[in-house]
Amino acid sequence: MIRINLLPREEKGHRQTSFDFKLGELVLPVLLIIGAGAVIAGTSFSQRMSITSLSRSIEDVDAKSRALAPQIARVNRLAQERAELDLRLGVISKLEKGRTLSVRLMDELARCVPDHLWLNGATQETSGSISLEGVTFSNLVVSDFMSRLERSAMFSDVELEVAERTELSDHNVVKFHISCKVTPDEPAN
Repeated sequence: MIRINLLPREEKGHRQTSFDFKLGELVLPVLLIIGAGAVIAGTSFSQRMSITSLSRSIEDVDAKSRALAPQIARVNRLAQERAELDLRLGVISKLEKGRTLSVRLMDELARCVPDHLWLNGATQETSGSISLEGVTFSNLVVSDFMSRLERSAMFSDVELEVAERTELSDHNVVKFHISCKVTPDEPAN
């Protein structure tokens, strides 16, 4: 193979490449590398110390938790017993409140019944309403009874469901059926 050198002869001798390093040019990069290494080492050391400290704190808290486990279990048991007791007291309070309702209801109903009207039945339902059945001689007496019930603070929403004429022991009577709501929170008159 043929080699051709196109460079002039003066330049042929200067082909050697030389690297001249100055001390000032090397100091700055070396210092930057050392500084970065120091920052990384310091951060790593700090993180290791934090991990060690947190591990000790967790171990201390676990030890205290194990030491206090019987007391914590007792407090939880007492809280459960207190909740059960509060539930029982609530039931007792509800029963105490409704204890006199039936007596007050019958007393107020007796006050509202006009002369010549006889109640055959009074049925209290769980929805807070009461059904009244009875007989009388006239529709006017039924109307008077309904008016007295409406004026009473113990009853509301009085409705006549049935009023029909019938014969009872050779007498013409009006048989009726009335429903109304009971308002027990309001005092009876």
